Amino acid sequence: MTAFAGIMFALVAMFLLPATVIEDSPKNAASIPVDLAKATRSTELRGALREDAMFVAVERDGRIWFDRDQITPEHLPAAIRERVSHGAERKVYIRADMRVNYARVLDVLNSVRSAGIDNVAFLVERNPSPTL
Repeated sequence: MTAFAGIMFALVAMFLLPATVIEDSPKNAASIPVDLAKATRSTELRGALREDAMFVAVERDGRIWFDRDQITPEHLPAAIRERVSHGAERKVYIRADMRVNYARVLDVLNSVRSAGIDNVAFLVERNPSPTL
């Protein structure tokens, strides 16, 4: 009976314990869940797949994320300049929630431009072409 209990314990441990381990991956601006605006005419941005691509995420409640850090619009230009000085592409990808206040997105855009970056792309969700 003891051997049977040992085998059962080993089987339970083998199947259940790995299922209870939850890995909390660090957030970064490229993975912040936002509801992107939908657009029927959009262009693929292959540069967004680069390792050094700079993403700024604006959540529905107005929180701003750059890289792995929550940031304010006042501190965003310095953070962008720091990344550019380390060789990042001079382009910023903005992932803004479609329900966020437009003034907040405008603050982010002005901060990006004050960092000396004029090449800005807004990421959207591709909406299938409407049928007429």
